Amino acid sequence: MNAVEVCDLSFGYTAEPVLKKISLSVAEGTSCCITGENGSGKSTLLKLILGELKPREGKILVFGEPASHMSNPRCIAYVPQANVMDKVAFPTTCREMVSLGLYGDFGFIKIPRKRQFERAEQALADMGLAAYARVPFNELSGGLQQRVMITRALINDPKLLVLDEPTAGVDSGSKICFLELLDRVRAERGISTLLVSHELELVSAHMKLDATWRIVDGRITHA
Repeated sequence: MNAVEVCDLSFGYTAEPVLKKISLSVAEGTSCCITGENGSGKSTLLKLILGELKPREGKILVFGEPASHMSNPRCIAYVPQANVMDKVAFPTTCREMVSLGLYGDFGFIKIPRKRQFERAEQALADMGLAAYARVPFNELSGGLQQRVMITRALINDPKLLVLDEPTAGVDSGSKICFLELLDRVRAERGISTLLVSHELELVSAHMKLDATWRIVDGRITHA
């Protein structure tokens, strides 16, 4: 079974389509990258795969189910851009940020409890981030923020990890560390990985990629 299967997908925010008859598949346990210029529709495609948008035409299956009606949405985890996380205005520690990945287990009051914090702290320790558990998230560098966000994404043991420009806003040294960490985690856990990046050369130098695509003028080709 494919982790992701996109078939003849078209989408537009207006009458003019952003994506035109896109087709691709991500096999289980593989790591794939989508590249393209800014505004080419890369992030839009991820939102469609995540079920946040509905296709105008075509279909998207995630582990054999329609992306917008998955029986177990926790099997997908999402890591946004580091510069998006910079906009988090409220003070929150790294363990609180990671514990938000367990939101579905919070109970009626919808706040993390001791057991969620303990799981978050253990997850941070497993990723070599124990020293940052009680450090405010916004005080971290972009590279460390991304490592925390990967920790949050992995806390529910997802089968598919989706990342949107994960090296954007991160210094060059941290980019390499992050990509090597991502590649190790993917290999150790057997997770399918789909990332969007405009730095394909950098990504391919530090990750094992099974497939790469490029979006140009709304259409997709192998990069």
